[in-house]
Amino acid sequence: MTLTSLFLTLVSLMQPVPNAVATFDGVFKVSNGKFIEVQMESGETLRMYLTRGTKFVRDGKPTKAATFHEGDKVTVDAERDVRFNLLAVKLEAVKKEPEKPK
Repeated sequence: MTLTSLFLTLVSLMQPVPNAVATFDGVFKVSNGKFIEVQMESGETLRMYLTRGTKFVRDGKPTKAATFHEGDKVTVDAERDVRFNLLAVKLEAVKKEPEKPK
């Protein structure tokens, strides 16, 4: 392998991995500062890691992770890192719809 081909191989490996963003709806279970867990309607629980860039939103306004409690309905936008771990990009509380009178 020549030095040029080795260099080109290394450069191609350093290219950023395209991040596909997925959205999940579920129920907030737990947060420990490193990750969150959200339970899907199917019963499956997803663990998503938090980063410095993770945004927390409630009522359309930025908030902190501490404002989310077990049982809150949430929507989470997530992406995968180079190791295919789920990273939470944005965690948003779903507004409760007012109950309709019978």
